[in-house]
Amino acid sequence: MEFYSTWVYRYIFNAEWAIWTFVVIIMILNLLAPVFIWMIMNGTPITKLIKKRMKNKEKGTSSKST
Repeated sequence: MEFYSTWVYRYIFNAEWAIWTFVVIIMILNLLAPVFIWMIMNGTPITKLIKKRMKNKEKGTSSKST
């Protein structure tokens, strides 16, 4: 049985929406790869960066309101 004549290939893998989904995912990964590599090289986990930004936002808003 040939894979190219199966229902899965014809209606899912070869569908226009599936091809564009793969293209967009690959493009996003290519754009974000330098950021991920930079974070790995610096040893900074992304959760630490997010927590730090959230703390800075909280401090900034609380000091302005008082």
